[in-house]
Amino acid sequence: MIRLLLETATDVCSVAVARDGVLLAEVTAPEVQQHASRLTLFVREALEQAGLTLSDVGEVVLSDGPGSYTSLRVGAATAKGLCLALPDLRLAVVPTLQSLATAAPAGPADRILATINSRRDEVYGQLFAMDTRTPETEVLNIRLKDPQWRGKLRAGAGLGRVWVCGPGQDRIQTALEHDNALSYGEPGTAAARHLIAPAPRRPDVAAYEPFYLNPPFVTRSKKKPLL
Repeated sequence: MIRLLLETATDVCSVAVARDGVLLAEVTAPEVQQHASRLTLFVREALEQAGLTLSDVGEVVLSDGPGSYTSLRVGAATAKGLCLALPDLRLAVVPTLQSLATAAPAGPADRILATINSRRDEVYGQLFAMDTRTPETEVLNIRLKDPQWRGKLRAGAGLGRVWVCGPGQDRIQTALEHDNALSYGEPGTAAARHLIAPAPRRPDVAAYEPFYLNPPFVTRSKKKPLL
């Protein structure tokens, strides 16, 4: 089956095409925050690279979040629009942190901490078993200013050796500069190709909403207080 893969959960937008689990093409934005202006163009470019058209695609796979509220909405609107325009096209979604954990290399660690930047001094994070890549915690909003955040990851139970991956790893490393139990590395960014391996779920297209975790961060204009 041909699958169109859309990664819009973070500030980097990418699109990939895969056939039966094999990557055929991938297009990644050279700059951040290109989702609204480039996503549909990337879809066309990736399909052209793969020598395919939208009519060849059986499933569109979307990165489900958590992540940027606006970016997730752009991805969801695009995926839902494609499914409504092409009635035979199915929608599938993959949790973004699960895709990062699945893409992490095997290594001498007990757990994987997949991370994505959230608000200032915060990251979205989730612990996974290294051997099975199954979640060991819910998705957490980790507040790095909290001196007890590390111990709260497993409610006080030991973490063992942890491989930290994802775009939030720089914030983790800064907060735990001298913690030798943590190692850092790939994948460093979320990417459409990471959506190939994890098992997706297939929600109802009309009712689907991404997993935001946090509500949108809204600032009020000082010059126009009614906005």
